[in-house]
Amino acid sequence: MIELLLLLYIVVYCPLIIYVYSTLLKKYEDPKYHRTDIPDRFQPFRRRDYKNWNKLEIYFGAIVLLPLRLIFVLGSLFAFAFVFFVTTKDFKLENPWPANRYRFLRQPLQFLARAYLFFSGFYQIKQRIVKYSDYDEAYVQTSINNLSQPSIIVSNHVSWYDTITYVFKYLPSFVSKDTVKDYPVFGWITMNLKSIFVERENATNRKQVMLDILNRVNLINQGHLFPPVLIFPEGTTSNGNYILSFKKGAFEPLQPIKICCLKYSPRRFSVAMDCIGIYATTLLSLVQWKNELEIIEFEGLYDPAYLKLEQYPEEKRWEIYAEKVKDIMSKCLELEKSNSGFREEHDYEVEILGEKKKKSTQITKQSNQTDDKQKVE
Repeated sequence: MIELLLLLYIVVYCPLIIYVYSTLLKKYEDPKYHRTDIPDRFQPFRRRDYKNWNKLEIYFGAIVLLPLRLIFVLGSLFAFAFVFFVTTKDFKLENPWPANRYRFLRQPLQFLARAYLFFSGFYQIKQRIVKYSDYDEAYVQTSINNLSQPSIIVSNHVSWYDTITYVFKYLPSFVSKDTVKDYPVFGWITMNLKSIFVERENATNRKQVMLDILNRVNLINQGHLFPPVLIFPEGTTSNGNYILSFKKGAFEPLQPIKICCLKYSPRRFSVAMDCIGIYATTLLSLVQWKNELEIIEFEGLYDPAYLKLEQYPEEKRWEIYAEKVKDIMSKCLELEKSNSGFREEHDYEVEILGEKKKKSTQITKQSNQTDDKQKVE
């Protein structure tokens, strides 16, 4: 049996995996991925670490490291799904967690999420607690600041590993794009975490999502056992060198929020998901010997009361709130603020990289024009 497995490894696996990674690397050797003469609005989505990629390390990792990691990563993933299935069976997603089941499932699921990260190369995850006043001298602490149970958590968004990290840290639900539901296993898990899904090209759906977030916040604040809602207000990922424009979802309820930041240490390959997609990110991160991550957690909840939002027009309040939070996060992470977002990412991939998107540019532009019109009104 061992001889057969060894033969299959040498004859089948090694040539196949070398072909896969050779094709992947060849794709990103195309000059269009290396262009620097692009508009500033596209800069947050330009990959910057190509020159650091070490082909020898990548091939060595793919042949030696990847098989073992895949076994353990998939093992922890399916163990997570099994525990989730057993403990969430026979109750509806729209209902709060049964308290006895929640106590039973929380620690095992968080442990398995940490195991997934460990087997993906995140051997050590640094955690640091900071104060809001460290990055906002005008911040006035209130009793709400000392509360530990948030209804909304906001974070910068760099990689798909962000979601696994926060499952390990908080076991939250997410506000996520609707296509995540189609991901194998991950989609089912995300749905069962009571996540709220957004159709980016559907303005009517986005309005409903706002109502769903507000309803979930109210239920949590009333003491119902729902997981906190984790929102990435940027709405998309970047190359990790910028904080993008914020959407209104986390801020329109004008509720106290928990602010967290994720900081991935630069290595030969960055796990930032800018223009290379989830599959390439996974394949290249799994063959890197070590990936590094720091979770920066702000102490308590951020209370926007000191902003005196009531003195501003109602339609402007969320923007003022969001801009203040964006400023705090950019200072904490020492990153440049950008006004770019999903629209610019889409245009970069179409205009510079020449990709054909599943949903037409026209639909996306019409949707965004509708948003802009509503914002003016």
